[in-house]
Amino acid sequence: MFKKISISIFLLASFSSYSELTSAATVYVAGTAPTDANLTFGNHLVAGDAHPSVPGVGGGNINNNGDVLNGQRTYIYDRSGAVDLGDGIANRGDADFAMLIWDMGLAFDSMRLYTHQDHYGGGPITDPFVAQDVMEYSVWGSNDGDNFLLLSDVTGFDIIGGGAGLPTYTFGGTEPTIVYRGGSAENGILNAYTREYVFAAAYQYYGIRASTISILANDSDPEIDAIAGFNAIDRCEIDPNDPSCIIPAVPIPAAVWLFGTALIGLVGFGKRRKAA
Repeated sequence: MFKKISISIFLLASFSSYSELTSAATVYVAGTAPTDANLTFGNHLVAGDAHPSVPGVGGGNINNNGDVLNGQRTYIYDRSGAVDLGDGIANRGDADFAMLIWDMGLAFDSMRLYTHQDHYGGGPITDPFVAQDVMEYSVWGSNDGDNFLLLSDVTGFDIIGGGAGLPTYTFGGTEPTIVYRGGSAENGILNAYTREYVFAAAYQYYGIRASTISILANDSDPEIDAIAGFNAIDRCEIDPNDPSCIIPAVPIPAAVWLFGTALIGLVGFGKRRKAA
């Protein structure tokens, strides 16, 4: 009986702890994202590649500049994507499919998004147009290169949320773990508002299209310098305090919770029966 009670208590404690794993709020850093030798840069897919990027309304400039972090950009115009953002699914062949697509080579659960800013040159952000422009990116994941799930969208902002000139943002889906307002160590403010994400699953293909706030502002032309992948656990082995060590929240399936509750009920029933 002692073993049964111990097992049941252990299971219940495990379920309770699992349910309490949550993602912390996005950390905003004034400085730049450090150079990281452990990042794997994705191959931006263009015409001729398997699963190439597909331009939105107005075309864009889809090219190989998105392969490495070099201060260059690749971009699309994505002014008709509101429906796809609404249902969180984007499939190649859909009438309004528009996506900049990177093949990471392997599946990674985390990624760093290097922007290419053309309307922001540093300093306080006091203009709402600029505030949305530095976050004109929604992030999508896929493991076949053709069918994508919306992982993170930018749905609103407070232009003084972090203080005068320091906007903060509301996200649908997974929030970035960290946003570097100063961009990257390599290209500085050109990569302003570089951000990192840790997702609940790993993806080989990452797609970028416009965010909700930029579609509403009619400025939905996401420009990207590069995308890099990594696995959060690798960072955690080096530094447990790294923001990437946050474990995305995963709700307990109802059946699992009921199973744990039933075990405890069986223990109680057995104890009463023995006493009788």
